[in-house]
Amino acid sequence: MDKYVQGSEIKLTLAIAPASDHPGGLDLDALVDYLSRETGVSILSKRCSDYAEAIEMLRNGSAQIGWLGPYAFREAAGRDGTVEAFAVGIPKGKDSPNYHSLFIVKPASKIHLLADVRNSVIGVGDQFSTSGREVPSRELAEIGIDIGNENAFAKVVTMDNHDTAIRAVLNGEVDVAAVSSVNLEALVVDGSVRPDEFRIIHQSTNIPGAPLVYTRNIPSNLKQRLKELVLDAHNHFQVGGYGGLVERYVDPVESHRKHLEVRLRPQWGWRTIVGILAFIFVYALVFIDLEVSLTQLISRSIMYISDVLGRMLPPDFSNFRELMGAMVETVEIAMLGTLLAITLSIPIGLLSARNIAPNYFLYFIARTVTVFFRAIPEFIMAMILVIAIGFGAMPGVIALGFHTMGFLAKFYAEAIEHIDENPIQALDSMGASKGQVLAFAIVPQVMPAFIGNNLYILDRNIRMATMLGIVGAGGIGYELQSAFRMFEYDRVSAIIIIIFATIFLIDMISSHVRAKIM
Repeated sequence: MDKYVQGSEIKLTLAIAPASDHPGGLDLDALVDYLSRETGVSILSKRCSDYAEAIEMLRNGSAQIGWLGPYAFREAAGRDGTVEAFAVGIPKGKDSPNYHSLFIVKPASKIHLLADVRNSVIGVGDQFSTSGREVPSRELAEIGIDIGNENAFAKVVTMDNHDTAIRAVLNGEVDVAAVSSVNLEALVVDGSVRPDEFRIIHQSTNIPGAPLVYTRNIPSNLKQRLKELVLDAHNHFQVGGYGGLVERYVDPVESHRKHLEVRLRPQWGWRTIVGILAFIFVYALVFIDLEVSLTQLISRSIMYISDVLGRMLPPDFSNFRELMGAMVETVEIAMLGTLLAITLSIPIGLLSARNIAPNYFLYFIARTVTVFFRAIPEFIMAMILVIAIGFGAMPGVIALGFHTMGFLAKFYAEAIEHIDENPIQALDSMGASKGQVLAFAIVPQVMPAFIGNNLYILDRNIRMATMLGIVGAGGIGYELQSAFRMFEYDRVSAIIIIIFATIFLIDMISSHVRAKIM
């Protein structure tokens, strides 16, 4: 038949990744005997020394079936789909195959939060362990701790499996360890570990269940038979798997569905329902207060809009040169306004960041300034400035600059408040000046946000500069207002087309620049 045939007998090897070091923690023997008996295929179990060995056996063909963690399965499957998942076990007493990565310590440990693991002796799984290495690495990275950085810990100890990691914490060999909730629960249930012997300081979000897999070059009829038998096994005997007994094995598609249901279900609790009802109630009151009739609004909108659109077509581009000149003036107003905003917002943004502001008084003043200028719309500023200094571009430039300075300063301050403090502490310990700390520890971290926010504000200011012309601040907006007043709707449509084309082009250029720089 193929290379698994020896004489008339097919022989398969089941590679088992080392999630547990005792048979009860990963009991597949009864299932293997059942599959061998029902299919007539001799199946040999092979407990691997690490995840890499299990992955390699499945990739090179020395094993044809396997049990892997979610991350190890992704590595084994690769881009060519060499390995396929066909069943996922649901632990006894649960309705979902999901589990968690837990950080555990001894009860008397001084480690209480995940951030406290810095400079500790930490135990983690090997490079392909989902709940022992991959998920913990992400959880730590979110708070600025790199598990691959030896300087972040007193020592990083790679454990053979989760059971070993749990015992290492209890025996004081490590200060903290990342372990699977399945292993910890199994050891508590069988009495190997007491609940008062450890303390959980952090629990990850749900991790999808670990699958049984087979290689794609097994005969298709045999693959189908193996899958059918595993999914039906719970109807014939007490099925074992990861963590001991399992309720049943389910198709990976059902496993993914259950994983998503568990994540989404909390979003639809009573708070969500009450919030939706409150939202509907408030907006119903708004409609009543404003005496808004949706039927009249829709019918009249259709009637009047169709009439206006009829007058706007075809567009009148007879004065295209003048319109393009006004559009260029609008872009120039936006560029100067953005430059003014950036210039003003850098010092105010630095003073608005709580973690680097010299004192609370300056912080409070800077925050007040940003809130004040964000609270006053550009239209009001532009109207006041037109009265004060006359018609033209300058009212638009100043209005845009001061209003968007409030936004940029807020963006800068928030970016600075979320930087990694380690580089700052390192430079401070070396006697660096405030300027050196700013230049070498703060600026490099906030530069991507700085560039992205500036491009966003420029894009926004071009749109707003168009509107400011309506109140006399120059540019294409003034031409648009004039056309409306003269009822020249065909000219209005030409102006709208020019505005759209310009903003679309600038948006494409901005996106390209952002992609290249960030």
